[in-house]
Amino acid sequence: MPIDRVVRLIRQAPTPELQTILTVAAEEVRRFLDTDRVKIYQFHADGSGEVVAESLNDSRLPSLLGLHFPADDIPQYARDLFVKARMRSVVDVTTRQIAQSLQNDPESEERSFTDLRYRPLDPCHAEYLTAMGVKSSLVVPLFENEELWGLLVSHHADSREIAEAQLEEVQRVTDLLCVAIAQAGLLDRARENTDREAKLNRIGATFPKLQQALEETVRAFDGSGGRLYIKTSAFEFRTAESAGDAMRLYTCGVQPVLSELSMFPTIEQYHFWEQYFQDGDRAVWAIADLYRMPELRVLQSAFRSTPIRSILTIALHQNHRIVGYVSIFRDAIDTERLWAGRVDSDERQELPRASFEAWKQTQTGQVRAWTTSELKLARTLSDRFSTAVEQYEMHKQLSSLNTTLEKQVEERTEQLTRAFERQQALFEGVAKMRESLDLKTIFQTTTREVRNLLNADRVSVYRFHPDWGGEFLNEFESCGESWQKIGRFGENSVWNDSYLQDTQGGRYRHAHNLIVEDVCQANFSPCHLEILQQFQIRAFATVPIFVGQSLWGILGVYQHSNVRKWEAEDVRFLEQIAAQMGVTIQQANLLDRTQQQAEQLEQTIAHLQATQAQLVQTEKMSSLGQLVAGIAHEINNPVNFIYGNLIHTDTYVKDILNLLSLYQQHVDRPHPDITQAMEDVDLEFLVKDLPKMLVSMKVGADRIRKIVRSLRNFSRLDEAERKDVDLHEGIESTLLILQHRLKAKSGGPEIQVIKNYGSLPLFECYAGQMNQVLMNILSNAIDAIEYNTDLKPGEGIITITTEVVKKHDNRQYAAIRIADNGAGIPDSVKDRIFDPFFTTKPIGRGTG
Repeated sequence: MPIDRVVRLIRQAPTPELQTILTVAAEEVRRFLDTDRVKIYQFHADGSGEVVAESLNDSRLPSLLGLHFPADDIPQYARDLFVKARMRSVVDVTTRQIAQSLQNDPESEERSFTDLRYRPLDPCHAEYLTAMGVKSSLVVPLFENEELWGLLVSHHADSREIAEAQLEEVQRVTDLLCVAIAQAGLLDRARENTDREAKLNRIGATFPKLQQALEETVRAFDGSGGRLYIKTSAFEFRTAESAGDAMRLYTCGVQPVLSELSMFPTIEQYHFWEQYFQDGDRAVWAIADLYRMPELRVLQSAFRSTPIRSILTIALHQNHRIVGYVSIFRDAIDTERLWAGRVDSDERQELPRASFEAWKQTQTGQVRAWTTSELKLARTLSDRFSTAVEQYEMHKQLSSLNTTLEKQVEERTEQLTRAFERQQALFEGVAKMRESLDLKTIFQTTTREVRNLLNADRVSVYRFHPDWGGEFLNEFESCGESWQKIGRFGENSVWNDSYLQDTQGGRYRHAHNLIVEDVCQANFSPCHLEILQQFQIRAFATVPIFVGQSLWGILGVYQHSNVRKWEAEDVRFLEQIAAQMGVTIQQANLLDRTQQQAEQLEQTIAHLQATQAQLVQTEKMSSLGQLVAGIAHEINNPVNFIYGNLIHTDTYVKDILNLLSLYQQHVDRPHPDITQAMEDVDLEFLVKDLPKMLVSMKVGADRIRKIVRSLRNFSRLDEAERKDVDLHEGIESTLLILQHRLKAKSGGPEIQVIKNYGSLPLFECYAGQMNQVLMNILSNAIDAIEYNTDLKPGEGIITITTEVVKKHDNRQYAAIRIADNGAGIPDSVKDRIFDPFFTTKPIGRGTG
């Protein structure tokens, strides 16, 4: 069995190289399957791949060893299936069938073996294999610690079947290869660490000879030149002209050439170096292509005459201050790569290649990027060089143990300080929430503090709608000034995430967080990734906000500037903030409901008080009506007596005056006493004034009779039933009673009454209630005119119009229209004018 030899090879001591294991595995699998070619394909970081091991059968198929394949040859969805489902595929080009066997459930990614399941082969896939001369193939993925490392591929020039037993044996081989690959990775990393430590030791051995240390550093990074720039503590007080006394510069290899017109004599004195390292407390600046860095535009001319293309700058710190830089230069290089067929790197392959013959691609002036291992070495050198410079400048020796201990203390202190600040901010936030319960103020303060404490670029709050769509609350968002140009998430947009709607909150409803350190490595869907890239989001952390047991929304923290590794304490802090937000929202909702209930209760009490007052007023009016009717009845009898006797009194007075006139005509000389008495009483005046007095008394008595009649007509206490009445008589009676309010008074104008009476027959109605209605309306009209301060004296007018109208049922109705030029009725009151007991006047005045 092929697995036996592979096992023996892996177990050999010392462990053989991975290349040997891959080559033997390819040979054993090809013999076991009796196929024409078995190749082992390794993925590169850019998605392309290379055939790193191969076994052929009598050259039935051409060799692909060492050839590269573009990333588009294996689409992303296929890679996702390899990773999530550990998919294995068997293709038969002749029958146009592809069989797939899944080792994991693609949704849950849990172990779940399936048999080979067949489906039609994609035409593009068939053309691709045909162009390679392949009729059948087997593909099994290879992994390194859960990451897709490559593929084991079997090709055959003829059509053939792969038995499931053969597939399982091949799977056992690939499982062993995965172990070997992992071991090789560990070995490579160990070698890398060993190499890095050796380089550190060689560089460290040169300290404190800084020139030698620089030269050894340039060799360690395989650079073409380098610089060590040191500035003294007095540098910041010197000008550019005297900078020679404030810095020391060591150089080796190729160097940039500054113009005589340059602002500073050295490239390190330009401000953008220090600005870069101070922003975010960075230690290393890796510049892969200096001509693609806008910040270096002013220095690019100094490098034009050199082959330098890449720069690695290491900041030197002393007491949290930058005291210098170590810069390593690397030249542009020419690259050659063998491709399986001609590949246009500028355009996506839309059709399968017609040929897979080796094609050499040569590129000149290419960038040689700085590797992760080199960056780790540079970060370590930052401390080593800083210590050496500090020793050189201060003439003191510090052991590496003390340096490491100081660094650990600083890190631990920073962690404790950061934790204390966060807890303090949390306590202060909770206190503010309990004091205010104003959601806008609380959320604005909270998002701003969270952004500052986590050193994030943006903090937003997302709220779910009832349909599980939602929106970002724009007014609650906090964004760094440098990223506000992107815009706010919630501006002029509603976010309806179909996944969240279909799942009613997705993972968040189960109180799960979503932590993404790099959106490009998170396997998001293209549309999701497009939205993230639209807002330049590089990393984010989101936690749910619950109100009670219900999912209310999401608290999100976003990074625009770079990817980010979220610490566990960062996530715990966000969860605590989200929990307090949920409690605050619940308390605010409870407060709103309590206030609404209090307002409703207050309105109910006010309504009851108004109703009680109106009932009392109504009872008063009823009692007043009865009193008026009784007074009118009591006054009516003596007034009728007086009025009736005035007629006889007038006759008697006329007879007495006629008799007196005859006496004066026939008696020429009356007795002196009579003459004196006539003069004392002014008989002549009495004779003239007495008839006038009687006429005045008659007019007064008649006036009293009319008032009594109007009071009786108004009260109508003896007319409780419906009867035919003269509406004009009721209007006139009401106007007579209100006559005192129509006349001019101090501070108020005289009110004119214009009567446009039509010809009204007698109408059947309740006379007393009708008169009360007329009294209320006319009283309100008078009040409205009195309240209108814009009217001049004599401008107050009440117009009363009556007419007979016919409705749709052809019956006759009496229409009474009363209009005034007073203050009018506000729109907010018009809808309530017919509500029982409703009034805008003080208690005791309104009629309701």
